[in-house]
Amino acid sequence: MAFRKINKTLMTQIADRLGSGETLLKICAEEDMPGYRTVTRAVLKDDELYEIYRKGRLMQAEFYSDHINDIAMSPLPQDLDPRMLNAEVQRRRLEVDTLKFTMGKLQPWGLRDKKEEAPAQQSITISWQGNEVVAEEGQG
Repeated sequence: MAFRKINKTLMTQIADRLGSGETLLKICAEEDMPGYRTVTRAVLKDDELYEIYRKGRLMQAEFYSDHINDIAMSPLPQDLDPRMLNAEVQRRRLEVDTLKFTMGKLQPWGLRDKKEEAPAQQSITISWQGNEVVAEEGQG
């Protein structure tokens, strides 16, 4: 891996590839790309590069969402013995679970990356035989 200074154009290329489902590890393993730590350090230091990178990660989560659907809806092979068929089902389950976990980290609030406004804390007043009790109902 050759040292390469990261600019907006290069980060846009990286983000586009992330959005196509590639991992940052695989992208950075290529000889003409900067190293993994170089990319992550640049993202930490530069807000403009971070925004490009973050959008690439959001698009990567969208890709993973579609990929999960493809995995789940693709027919199982008809020519496998029952043990191998079960192994294929388990492999797909592991792949889907891993992608779902990753998606939750990449895109916790959806494609627009905007957190829904949580309702304000609410109080409930409960009366029992003349004694008043106030219970806080938590959100979350």
